[in-house]
Amino acid sequence: MNPIKKSNRTRILEYIFRNAPVSRATIAEQTDITPATVTTTIAELINEQIIVNLGEVEQSDNTPGRKRVLIDLNPNYAYAIGIEFNEKYVSFCITNLKGKVISESVFSTTYHEISNITEFIIENVEILMQKNEDIKDKLVGIGIGVPGKINNNNKELFADSDVWKCFFPEKIKQRFQLPVVMDNNVKCMAMGIYLFKPEQSPENFSFFHIGIGMYCSNVINGELFKGENYISGEIGHTIVKVDGKSCECGKNGCLNTYASERWLIKMAKILIENNASVILDKLVKDNEEVSIEHIITAYNLGDEVIREYILEALKYLSMTISNLSIIINPTKIFLHGRLFEDKMIFRQFKEYIERDSNFIGDSYFSNIERVPYRTINGAVGASARVIDAYFINE
Repeated sequence: MNPIKKSNRTRILEYIFRNAPVSRATIAEQTDITPATVTTTIAELINEQIIVNLGEVEQSDNTPGRKRVLIDLNPNYAYAIGIEFNEKYVSFCITNLKGKVISESVFSTTYHEISNITEFIIENVEILMQKNEDIKDKLVGIGIGVPGKINNNNKELFADSDVWKCFFPEKIKQRFQLPVVMDNNVKCMAMGIYLFKPEQSPENFSFFHIGIGMYCSNVINGELFKGENYISGEIGHTIVKVDGKSCECGKNGCLNTYASERWLIKMAKILIENNASVILDKLVKDNEEVSIEHIITAYNLGDEVIREYILEALKYLSMTISNLSIIINPTKIFLHGRLFEDKMIFRQFKEYIERDSNFIGDSYFSNIERVPYRTINGAVGASARVIDAYFINE
C-alpha cells in the first residue's frame, strides 16, 4: 500500500490534534520536519487563529536553555456536522475541532424516516444550521456515517438490508454548499476515537461494533485501513461454526447469525411465537416489540433459553476477538455495542476472553476497552471524519 504524500502543514496539524499542548521543538523532533519549517508553519496557523500560544514552560528534565513555548488547537476555530443513520435511530450533531458536542438531536427510526431518509436528513441539517446560525460560516463540512458501504463514486449505498433504497447521496451534496464525506458508520466511530480521544487511542487499534449488524474498523499507523474493496471490516461474515445457520450473505455459520442484534431479536421472536419464553412473554405485548433491551432484561431475569443464546453469542464473539488479536495484534481493541453495556453479560464475556486469550498472554484483556454506548457516537465520529478529510488534509 503506497501512502499518500502529505504536506508539512497537514503533518503538523495531525501531530497537534493528537499531542497538544506541545512545543514547536517537539513537533520538529517527532515529525522530522525542519525546525525552520515548523516555526514558519506554526506562525501561519497562529496568524489564521487555528492554533494559540499557551505560554512558556520549564524543561521537564531541568536542562539549561530556553523555555519551551507550548501551543494548542483553537477548538472553536471551526465546526463540523455529523450524522449517522441506521435501523434503530438517526442522530445529528455539531462538534468543534476537539469533539465537543455543541448541538445534537436523535430520532428513533420509523418507517417514515426509512422511506424518506434523504429528505429527513436534509430537513434536520437545515434545522440544525438554523439553530446554530452564529457558527454557520465556520462549518468545514458534513460527515455521514452510513450502515454499510458507499461505492467509489459516492453515489450508492450497499447495505445488508434493502431498506435504504431511498438514500440518495447526490441530493444531499447538491442541497448544501459544504463538502460532504460519507463512510461506514463504524469507520467513523473509529476516527472519532482516534481524533477526539488521543489519550485513549494508540496509533494501531481495532474498533469492533456489535449492533443490528457488526463491523470491525482497523486503524493502522494512524490511518483507517480500507483494503482493496468493501469486504474489509465485514467481521460479521467470518465463519464461526462450520455448517451453521444460513446467513443472508449466502454462507453458513457467520458470526452475524449468532451474535448480531438482528439475529438475537429474530430468535427471540420465534420463542414468543412458540410460547417458549415465559419471561419474554411478560415483557412485550407481541413479538414485533422485541428489542435488544428486552433480551438483555430476560437474560438478567434468568430466562434459560435466552441465556443459552447470549452465552453462545459471547463464545463466538470471544473466539473472533482472540483470532483478531493473533492475526492483526492491535495495540488495543475497542468494543462498542448495547450488549456490552450490561455488567453481567460483560463479566461473562470477560471470562471467555481470558480463556481464549491464554495463548496471547494473561494480561491481554487489559488491551480491550469498552466504549460507552451512546446513540450520538456515530454522528460524532462522522464529524471527526469530515474534519480529518477537509480541515486537516485540506
